[in-house]
Amino acid sequence: MKITWYGHSCFRLDTGSSSVLIDPFLKGNPTFEKSGIAWDAAVKGVTHVALTHGHSDHVGDAAEICKQQGASLFANFELAIYVKGKGAEKLEPMNTGGTVAAADFDLTLTNALHC
Repeated sequence: MKITWYGHSCFRLDTGSSSVLIDPFLKGNPTFEKSGIAWDAAVKGVTHVALTHGHSDHVGDAAEICKQQGASLFANFELAIYVKGKGAEKLEPMNTGGTVAAADFDLTLTNALHC
């Protein structure tokens, strides 16, 4: 597994044939923008996007990435429906405590407080 941090809460996990972006806040993210990494390079080959919650600095570019890359979106139900309205087509709407299995990983939503 390869883990890449793009700043703030955005991580890319490459495992097997899957590439997962967690909280894809890239555009407007000062750390990412100073990195010199091109946005297209950062999202190339992404197969899944996972969102931890609905703050704009976590949702970021999720809809655009899902639409452009044909990536599946993992998020709580309400957030998944919201991002669908912005252009995401493949959804894995979830509930807290639920686990969804993908080809190369499992994803579980847990209760977490955002302070």
